[in-house]
Amino acid sequence: MIILFVLNAVLAAGGIFFAMLAALRPSVLVTEGAEGVGVLFYARMYAAKAVPLCLLAAAVPFLTTGAVPGLCLFGAALSQAMDAALSQAMDAAIGLGRRDPRQVVGATVAAVVHALVGVLIWG
Repeated sequence: MIILFVLNAVLAAGGIFFAMLAALRPSVLVTEGAEGVGVLFYARMYAAKAVPLCLLAAAVPFLTTGAVPGLCLFGAALSQAMDAALSQAMDAAIGLGRRDPRQVVGATVAAVVHALVGVLIWG
């Protein structure tokens, strides 16, 4: 189970990396039409959501040891892991529409791992 938690944290760190990269230089990730104020605004809004979500998805599974932290973080952990899984599933769907296999594979793997961690925390 610890291996899955570590993999979850690594994938969440990857999400933080790409969110920050998108916020700082969106043209690196999107080639078509990445030179506008609206694109930069959207990328920064995405990063504002993704960075804290990824931090929580990475940290919460490790913090749920013991009765009191487990009870306090139980709802938040399940919510964050499932939110991360849903977000990654949507990223994979966007990748399919753009015919970008890297985005599809990466987001699908992250969605599956986040969902498994959510199920493990629940059980």
